[in-house]
Amino acid sequence: MKKLHLLLLSVTLCVFSACHNDIWDAIDGLDSRVTKLEELCKEMNTNITSLQTIVDVLQSNDFITGVVEIKKDGEVIGYTITFGKHDPITIYHGQDGKDGADGKDGQDGSANAPVIGVAQDTDGVYYWTLNGEWLLDDNGNKLPVSGKDGQNGTNGSNGQDGTDGKDGQDGEDGKDGADGQDGKDGKDGVTPQLKIEEGYWFISYDNGATWTQLGKATGEDGKDGADGEDGKDGVDGEDGKDGQNGTDGKDGQDGDSMFQSVTQDENYVYFTLADGTVIKIAKGSGNNQSNDDFIFTITYDPNGGMGTMLVDTIYYGYTTKIKACTFTMDGYLFIEWNTDKNGKGAPYQPNFNLSIDKNITLYAQWKDNPYLGTENGFNWVDLGLSVKWSTYNVGATKPEEYGDYFAWGEVAPKTTYGITTYKWSKGSYATMTKYCTSSSSGTVDNKTVLEVADDAATINWGGAWRMPTYAEIQELYRECTWTFITQNGVSGYKVTSKSNGYSIFLPLAGKFYESSLKDLGSVGGYWSSSLDSNDWKAIGMHLYSTANVITSHFRFDGLPVRPVCP
Repeated sequence: MKKLHLLLLSVTLCVFSACHNDIWDAIDGLDSRVTKLEELCKEMNTNITSLQTIVDVLQSNDFITGVVEIKKDGEVIGYTITFGKHDPITIYHGQDGKDGADGKDGQDGSANAPVIGVAQDTDGVYYWTLNGEWLLDDNGNKLPVSGKDGQNGTNGSNGQDGTDGKDGQDGEDGKDGADGQDGKDGKDGVTPQLKIEEGYWFISYDNGATWTQLGKATGEDGKDGADGEDGKDGVDGEDGKDGQNGTDGKDGQDGDSMFQSVTQDENYVYFTLADGTVIKIAKGSGNNQSNDDFIFTITYDPNGGMGTMLVDTIYYGYTTKIKACTFTMDGYLFIEWNTDKNGKGAPYQPNFNLSIDKNITLYAQWKDNPYLGTENGFNWVDLGLSVKWSTYNVGATKPEEYGDYFAWGEVAPKTTYGITTYKWSKGSYATMTKYCTSSSSGTVDNKTVLEVADDAATINWGGAWRMPTYAEIQELYRECTWTFITQNGVSGYKVTSKSNGYSIFLPLAGKFYESSLKDLGSVGGYWSSSLDSNDWKAIGMHLYSTANVITSHFRFDGLPVRPVCP
């Protein structure tokens, strides 16, 4: 009996000794894995700071001057990158992490490290991502990698002109408006930070003031293996065999990295992030070298149109908005820009944010413009009214020219304009010979609209051109916006359609009285084809810098004609 007790004590001590060793082995394995996770966390925070520097380099036209490998036990584990202007950075590239140790008796399972990255949004700004999704602050806003300067405020509007002085003296011009305030500076970029605490990953994007829990950093313990059943007693009373050990826990997953790879060629270094995003930075040499080799141009080609546009200059890594087209082509509308003259390349719309790595030319693409055209060789514009209006006066070749001057009902210009030289009068107000409704004015014929033979537009331009009626001038006033402007050095009114935005320009051409051209640049008058209720006057437009009205003019005065057609 004494021998049996000694045997049981010996077995108990052996079992306790074995369990004791397993426990310490498990503790040592856990300590090792926590240490490796802490090292991974430190490397990830280094990579986050380095990635922020890379984006700053990209957006500030800096360049790379050197790439040096970092080795551990003969194996490349990262790189030190130097720049022309920024401080050097260290990157631990994306080699797989080592497998987690096998769990003993169902010890450790697996855990995933968070994947931090960056991506460029449609506004051209780089923002942080977490596991492929935008990293957001408490208000749901994306977190920028780098700060962005605010835009300058717009200049204040010019002051209004002073009121006219007494006795005909002009009032003084109003003072210029004050300059607008400078735009506010953009928000600083945010640098996320990671840490491991109590077995969980935490992230902060306010420099460690607050932390948000992401997920477990160490795996869950595996379930203990089931104890083996006691063996049946042998015939001779021998002990049953020991039960089988519990199944080992699964291997831990590979470690994660922010960078998949860092590669380079003759001109660039390529940083490939964990999500596949590639950031390309130009190489250079010399600590203060300008990156002129990486300045590119966008040239705008009218492709048959007229006008000039300045070439855009853009640094590598920057974006610029494509300009609106200022070229024109008679009878055509601008559609888009294209990298191919015939429209078979890449299409772009104005204001698109474009980034390029070579010089490019954008060709204007055109289509027929239904709002512009010609009648018998003279240009018209459709303002959405009952008639189309010419874009310049009879006798002119462009909108700013004054053209010829006509007495009402006459079809040719002359040197002297007055009652004594007027075609439809015998030298006095009471001797009108045509277009007369009162016997006190002359020979009554009750004609109130010019006949074709007496229409200066029809006779001089032919086709379907004619002078506008009173009703058509009223429509022009009613359905358009009138703005006093100076166009190519000439004062006048821009008359813009309220329905389609197209416009005509009416210069202040003054008027002829006798042999003198009066009020050029300050007053403008235009004939209609309609007689006034006073027989020796006809209806027309009367334009000043401060007002524009429909009124009547003496029929023998010399005024310009702006034609219309159906």
